[in-house]
Formats: sequence, structure tokens, C-alpha cells
Amino acid sequence: GGWAKDRKGETIWDRFSHEGHVSGNQTADLACDSYYKVDYDVYLLRGMKTPNYQFSISWARIFPTGRKESLLEKGVAYYDKMIDTLLQSGIEPTVTLHHWDLPQALQDLGGWESDSIVEAFREFSDFCFSHYGDRVKTWITFGSPWAVSNLGYGTGEHPPRVKDPIITSYKVTHNIIKSHAEAWHIYNDNYRNLQGGKVGIALNSDWAEPNNPSSDQDVAAAERYLNFMLGWFAHPIFVDGDYPAVLKEQIEKKKSMCGKEVARLPVFTEAEKQRIKGTADFFGLNHHTSRLISESLNSCDAGPNNVGDFQTHIDPTWPPTASDQIQSVPWGLRRLLNYISSEYTSITKVPIYITGNGMPTEYDGDVFNDVDRVDYLKTYINEAMKAVQLDAIGVQRFTVQSLMDGFEGPQGYSQRFGLHYVYFEGADRPRTPKASAYYYSKVIERNGFAETAAKAEMQMYGDKIEITRLPSLPPSEVPSKSKVVWEKFTPQSKFERQLYHYGTFPEGFHWGVSSSAYQVEGGWNADGKGPSVWDTFTQKPGNIPNNDNGNVACDSYNKIDEDLYMLRALKVKTYRFSLSWSRIFPSGYTSSPNQKGVDYYNRLINGLIANNIAPMVTLYHWDLPQALQDISGWENPEMINIFNEYCDFCYATFGDRVKFWITFNEPQTIAWLGYGLGQIPPNVNQPGDAPYRVAHNLLKAHAKAYHTYDEKYRASQGGLVSISLNAEWAEPLDVNAPREVMAADRALQFQLGWFAHPIFKNGDYPDAMKWQVSNKSELQGLTESRLPSFTDEDKAFIQGTADVFCISTYTTKVVSHVTSRLDIASYETDQDVKKDEAEGHLNTAVNEQKAVAWGIRRLLNWLKEEYGDPEIYVTENGVATGLDTTVDDTERIFFLNTYVDEALK
Repeated sequence: GGWAKDRKGETIWDRFSHEGHVSGNQTADLACDSYYKVDYDVYLLRGMKTPNYQFSISWARIFPTGRKESLLEKGVAYYDKMIDTLLQSGIEPTVTLHHWDLPQALQDLGGWESDSIVEAFREFSDFCFSHYGDRVKTWITFGSPWAVSNLGYGTGEHPPRVKDPIITSYKVTHNIIKSHAEAWHIYNDNYRNLQGGKVGIALNSDWAEPNNPSSDQDVAAAERYLNFMLGWFAHPIFVDGDYPAVLKEQIEKKKSMCGKEVARLPVFTEAEKQRIKGTADFFGLNHHTSRLISESLNSCDAGPNNVGDFQTHIDPTWPPTASDQIQSVPWGLRRLLNYISSEYTSITKVPIYITGNGMPTEYDGDVFNDVDRVDYLKTYINEAMKAVQLDAIGVQRFTVQSLMDGFEGPQGYSQRFGLHYVYFEGADRPRTPKASAYYYSKVIERNGFAETAAKAEMQMYGDKIEITRLPSLPPSEVPSKSKVVWEKFTPQSKFERQLYHYGTFPEGFHWGVSSSAYQVEGGWNADGKGPSVWDTFTQKPGNIPNNDNGNVACDSYNKIDEDLYMLRALKVKTYRFSLSWSRIFPSGYTSSPNQKGVDYYNRLINGLIANNIAPMVTLYHWDLPQALQDISGWENPEMINIFNEYCDFCYATFGDRVKFWITFNEPQTIAWLGYGLGQIPPNVNQPGDAPYRVAHNLLKAHAKAYHTYDEKYRASQGGLVSISLNAEWAEPLDVNAPREVMAADRALQFQLGWFAHPIFKNGDYPDAMKWQVSNKSELQGLTESRLPSFTDEDKAFIQGTADVFCISTYTTKVVSHVTSRLDIASYETDQDVKKDEAEGHLNTAVNEQKAVAWGIRRLLNWLKEEYGDPEIYVTENGVATGLDTTVDDTERIFFLNTYVDEALK
């Protein structure tokens, strides 16, 4: 794409498509828009775990006129960015200097037909070696030059649309070979010692199988076919600097027989032969199909088939592709590799690189489930493996064509070669991995086809971690250390508050992404999984807009490879996911294990570790087995032991690999939205007392699970255990009004301190909360507080039961004091606060969740001041966008930019 961006010069393919010579009048003006999508493309490559990416440089993007005087810095910078981004992701760039797209300015001077092109290409190559060669270690001078000579200057099917198969086609090959040799010598003389790279050429060739192997005539015809296609270029470079004798003799024979010139093969001087011979450090091969060849005599027309006295055929049993020129004939690759080894590389002793292999599928149809391509790649790669292992052929590289669907010459976009689907109707040109991308990534991972179980020696997440139990801290003051934060930040002007800070996080900082089981797994009743409260809730019509449910969701239960692809591509070091309790124990009790559920999580965990991604596992993310809700769920104290047995099993089963456990995700949400307001399952609407009872049981359950790990597993497994608490920062309406300051502090204590204070302080609820609920309860005529009490034994058991402080945060509220009604007993009215949205900030797709980035900095400061400077993990932060936002999620980019920057501050 970017065909004329930043003053790029016109190429012969630009001219060709603009003149309407492509199917459907399509052009490559935008193509996949990779000129603006370097990061996106490298993301795809990381996802596939490919160690190498082969791409070509657009000569006209660097030298618009084809000569160095027209150098464009922006074009040079584009390839700098491409190369540097690849290397930063551990991907080696392989660069093709010329893949058909000659600058139109050079074509106007005769193109590859002109002798002056040799010096122009030498100059271009020299610049690329000098500028990029410190980072690029594999260079291909020409990609499939036969197509340039034969299709561009012989048949005229390709640009520059010259139809001269007698003279020009051969003259073009002559100049391409000389140009290649000059480029190789430039590198060899000036750069090899310093840069240590390799320079080769990528020749395209079918395999030629005699139509009748018993016929000497067909065998000879097949040999001529290979010489007219492959030997035309390979023999001069890899053998003796000259065209093959078979080619020269056949042309002379036809001239004599026909009494006229049907092909004019130029002659190399002795000096040229010596300069051309041996000018390749590897033999690049582009191969897609094979042909059956028979002898066909007596034609005096031009063209390789007529001059070569051969005719091509296709076996009707060969599987077809979207191109009538390509059939799947995998055994042909092995035979061609053996031929190349015996004819060419055995002489120069250079390795063979398969620089292009692949097949096209139709534009429409089942574009994602490209099973034909999977079968094609499986069989072709297997034939290459046979050549290596059984025939001892020196093949060192296999490159699949291509990374993504693209512009395919005269066929335009009608044929798809990509491992990734490109939506060409979308202005953003989004890419989606096909089944073949996942398959190929597995081949790369295994370095072949061996099915290996997860290796016992797989790298674990760090060494065992020495944990010192958190000390008991004094109870929070009233107001708490929040007043220190407000005193620190209130004097800031709006400009100071929003000022962007540039810098980097400390070394060893962890970057991750998260999900939860019900949101992504699907497979709601697959393989013996029991129903959860969310399954029950969503199956009832009317409970969810549009009657949506999580029955399939993102289908992650069946898409581990796809999820690992995205995680690799993002380069994250941590993946936080939750276990579905009812997938492991359908009834919730350990007496009902479901091995297939256990197997799923083992596969996921092993896959993460194999990709050096640390699993951060949440044991409970809201999806209680329905069977346990039937015994009153978290209102029932029996749940403390039932949950502990579940955790014990998980530690024992997965803890050899999982080194970070989170017992509960956002317990305040469970207690208030699940048992107070009844907005989420189990939809209990008892706002006055149920939330407090549930929180009490959750804290005890968390503490018991922590102690189980501490006593039974920590010594051998060396992991961390924590709980992920949720909070929004509370900013007082007026920081100079003590009543408002107290109100904002109460909001923090009722939401976060409710759980953090018992765990990180002294085993008990914060005083501000105890006083408030006790006073309300007394005024409501109750004999005891609706907030349960912990015994001294409970407090000692709960205090210090977290190894790090995990926080989920999204927004900030402006808080003021109100005097709430006493006739409504509710966790909400107990607080005597009013929460309003922060003005002047962006809305999100979630009501009451504005993007207020500066709040996270203040919240983190409060955690430091209030809870003894703990190690903090932000376990959730992000933004919801509406259905109208798809790939171009600029709101999310802005949100992450600002929130992450506030964390950096």
C-alpha cells in the first residue's frame, strides 16, 4: 500500500493496475496498508512464533527514480522501523531487494532490457547493504526472476507488458543474472567481513515429472523443461557462469530446424562467466506445484514450450486450488530438492532455502477454516523433511507464502494466499488468523510433526519465592491516610494533573492481560461441566439484553491455540484467567471431579508456560456452581470448608506450574451486587444484612485457603497467594470541608477497607465502617450491629493472609456527605455518602464508569500510605467501548495511555 505516500515513486505495477490490467480494475494503492501497520504485522508474526520474516524492499520507495540521487529518507525510515521492530521481537529479517516492482522511471529507460539497469541495481543494492546490513543478515537479490523475464517481457501478462519471447525475454534474464552477480560482489568485497551476512537468489520452479517415465523422450523433455525454467538462472550462478548446454543446444537445434530465429540467447564473455559463477551463499527456491511433461516436436513458434519441444499436463487426480496454475503435488518438492542438490548445490556446497511455498484459496467461502491450505502445508513440509532426513539434502529453511492475503498480480485480490485473512472491504484492513496460521505455528513450535507432551523441564515462573508474613498494622485512623493523599494532590492545577510524564517502568515490571471463565470459555455444558449461577441466570429469558448468554462466548474452551497466539503476539509476561469451579467439580464438591475439565486447564497452563507466559490463576470469579447456591451459596458458613477443599485440589493439581493464585475476584462486587442489590447472580436482594454476612464468609474462606497453601504447598511450590480487591478512587467534593473529607474516606473504607483492612491491617473491619453500621443498626432498633464481628481467633487467622496487594480499578467518583434515611437498612445508606461522576471526563460504554485517569495515581498513593507500602499488582484496568467500535479503538488507546502514565507517575 501507500503507493504514492511520502513521495514514493511510481512502479511498473502501479502503472499496470492504474491502466486497468488487473481483474476488477483493482489496484495495490492500499493493499493491506502495511506501510502504516508495521506493529500490527509484527504482532501477527509473534503470534505465530516464526523466527524469520521474509519481505521485499520497494526500490521506488527509497529511490523514486531508481537512482540514488532521488533518495527518500521517509522510505528508508519505513524499512528501518520494519527491521528494528522485527529484531525487537526476536524475529530475523530476510530481505529481498527486488520482487518485480521496478521503478517506472527505470522502465521508461528500457527497464531490464537496458544494459544500464545493471549499474542501477548495483547502486541500489550497495545502498541497502550499507544502510541495513548491520541488522539484516540474509539477502535475496531477486525473487522469482523467471516471472519477470517470461511473464513481464515474454508473454506480457505482467508489467511492463512487453510481448517478445524471442529476444527481449532472454535479454532480460541476461541482465538480471549480471545484476545479481554485481550485487553479490558488492557485498562480498565491501560488507561481508564486517556484517557477516549471506546473499543468494530465490528461483521459482515447478517439478517436471515425465508423463511416461518409461519413455526416453519424455524423460529428456522433462529435463529440458527444468533447464528452460530453473537452469536458465541456476546454471550460470551455481555451476559454471554460463547457460546450461541443454538450453543452448536446444535453441540452436530449433533455429536450424525452423530456418528462423525462435529464441536469441545472449552470450556471456569469459570474464562475465567468471564473475557470475558461484555468486550465491544459498539456493533460494520458490515452489508451488508440479507438471507432467511429454515430448512435443515440430513447432516453430516462440515461447519456452515450443522452443523446448515439451508439453505440460496436469494429473486430474491432483487436488486443485483457486489457481488453475497450482495443484497440490507434494511429492514433487522432494524430487525437485534432490534434483537441485545433485545439479547445483553439490557443486557450490551451499544450503537450500525454501523461500516460498503456499497455495491460493477463493476470495469468498469458508475463508477462516482453510483446511485445504493446512493439508497442503502439512504434506509439502513433510516432503521437505523427508528430503532432509531420508535423502540428506541440505535444506535449512522453509518459508510459507504468505503472512497475509494480498494483491496477487493480474488476479488482484481474487485469490488468497495468506495465513491471515485480510478484510479488504474495511478501510483498516483488519487481519484475522486462519486455521493454517495456528497449524503452522504448531509446526514451528515442534520443529516438525512430533506430537510431544508438555516437557517436564518446562520453564517455571521464576524461582520459589520467600514470603514473610505481613506484620499486623494498627487500625486505620478516621479519616485514614487518604487525607495525606488529598493534601499532596489537591494543590495541583488541572494542567499539572493532566501533564503527561515520560519515562519507563523499573526492570522486572510485569505486563499482563486478563479474562474470566464465564466471559470467554463457552462450553457451558460440554464434557461433563456442571451449571454455574451464571448459566442459570442467563438461560432465563429477559435476564440479559437480547437474551445473550455465555453458552459459547469466545469459545476459549475449544480455542486454546488461538488464545495462546494472541498472548504471544502481545508479548505479555502474565495471563490472568479464572478457573470454572463447576467445570472441575460439577456439583461444587470434590467428590465429583470432572477429569476433562482438569485436562482443559492443564493444557492451557502448559501452553502458557511453554510460551514463557506466567499463569496468574483466579480460583473464584463469581461463577459459583449452582448446586452450592442451592444450599444458600456464600450466605452459608459451610462454604468456607467447601471452598477450601476446592482450592486444596487446585493447588495440588496445578501448583507445580502456577505460582500466582488469587482466591477471589472483587469480593465487594460479589457481596453487594450479588447478595445486596441482586443485579448479578445469585440475584439475592437483601441490601441490609446479606452483603455483610457474605463478606464475612468470603474473608474467612479466603484466609483458610491462604493457610492451606501456606502450610501444605508453599515450601515445595514457592508461589504467591492474594485476593483481588476492587476500588474506585473517592475524591471529596470539597477537600477543605471536614465533613466531605470524612465522607470520601468512608466511601473508600466501605468499598476497599471492608476487605483490605482485615487482611492487610489487623484482622478486623475498619473503625469507620464498624461505627457507621453499628450506629445505624442501633437507631433502627436492632439489638446488635448488622456488621458481624470477628473473634480474636478469627482476627489472628485473617490478618496477613495476602502476599501482595492486588487491586482492580477503573474510575473515580466525587463524594459528598448525605444523611441517609433510616427506614431503609442497606449497605449503601449505611455509608451516608453521595457519589457523583467526575465532571469534564470521557464517558465509556459502562454507565457510571467515566475515564478519570488521575484517580489511579491517588488510589495507589493511598494504598502505599494506608497499608504499609505493600507490593501492588493492578490486576484489572481497562475500558468498555460500544458495539460501533471494532478495530479502531482509539478510546481504549487513550484510556490506556493516560491510566498507565498515571501508574508510571
